[in-house]
Amino acid sequence: MANFEIATRLDRPPSAVWEFVSWQGMGRLVAGGFFERVDYPEGAMLTPGATRRFTLADGSAVKERLERLSDHDLAYDYAIVDGGNYPVSDYRGRVAVTPAGAGCTLKFGHVATLIDIDEESWRQTWTNTMRAMFEFIRTHA
Repeated sequence: MANFEIATRLDRPPSAVWEFVSWQGMGRLVAGGFFERVDYPEGAMLTPGATRRFTLADGSAVKERLERLSDHDLAYDYAIVDGGNYPVSDYRGRVAVTPAGAGCTLKFGHVATLIDIDEESWRQTWTNTMRAMFEFIRTHA
């Protein structure tokens, strides 16, 4: 079982960071090379049950479902409903942007069951990816 969180402080307004990590804003991260494409199979809904799909560089896809959204609090919870080649099952994630003075904090977190990968290897892979996203947002928001 993996249960990780990572956060950073950004000297950007919360609304600018939210544009990159909101349910519908994650497509902006395509330019950073984190995935090839983001699409919304059932349309661009913003209600619990909405789905989005990330197509990865190897052509595989991960499908997520929005579980809870709070635009007011700039946070949402989601679940991976089709992990494709990801080495996880029962994945539940959270994204939150919190005001912090003139800037904000950005937090990513998740709980998941690991499949054929040890916890330390997954932690390193996941943490490195999240740190790269932080840096991309820091320079583009």
